[in-house]
Amino acid sequence: MIVPRGLKTQYNILKFNCFSKFSFDLMKNPLVARYVAALVARPLLTKCYTSGFLGFFQEILANHIAGVKFKTSKDAALSARIMAVCKMDGRAVKMALYGFFISAPMNHYMGLWMQKWFAGRTSIKSKIGHLCAQMFLVAPIQTLVFLMSMSWIGGATTSKDIHARVRMGFVKMLTLTWLIQPSASFVATRFVPAPLWSLFFQLVGFSVGTYFNVKIKKQAMMVKAAKKKHSHDDSSSSSSSSSSSSDSE
Repeated sequence: MIVPRGLKTQYNILKFNCFSKFSFDLMKNPLVARYVAALVARPLLTKCYTSGFLGFFQEILANHIAGVKFKTSKDAALSARIMAVCKMDGRAVKMALYGFFISAPMNHYMGLWMQKWFAGRTSIKSKIGHLCAQMFLVAPIQTLVFLMSMSWIGGATTSKDIHARVRMGFVKMLTLTWLIQPSASFVATRFVPAPLWSLFFQLVGFSVGTYFNVKIKKQAMMVKAAKKKHSHDDSSSSSSSSSSSSDSE
């Protein structure tokens, strides 16, 4: 594993900043060690690639869990049939772009701001202030940006549609984030090596995002099925009324 000279000391400090035997064994894994080295050498770019991959995989996983159906004709190209089997579409690419260009940079710079603001503050009051800032400033911004992006990726084109979708899911997602974040922070500080905190919290965000993505897809499928059933009932009633009028004549 190659580590830049100027970062060897920093990397060694991070490498041995572990809190359990599991963490120490995890850090000895070659893939994990390479990831940590990349994270130290190029933190923003590594986070962008990680977030982009997780966003791409999140969309595919949500399609499978929600049971989204992909239809293709028998004459479709092999690539189209493979994408249908994998439940992969343009939204997965958009999710990857969102993760790479929006989510990762936003979280990175907000994390740097939080570290700079609370650097050297170790009192209980400062820790409470850090938690409050994380929950009541950072989390709402992250939730808002996520829901706005998901609305656009989901097909909302007007500001009115985006506002309606954000308003519908903002409180629920933010409440879930508030419930999960303290537990995730506790697990990270006790069992996860400090160099992998970024990846750990990205995986937590991936889980929450997948949950809401599945819910949104299921709701959209229910609305589509209800509209289809309503249109079918209307066509049936119109055809029955026309037949009855012809019989009366």
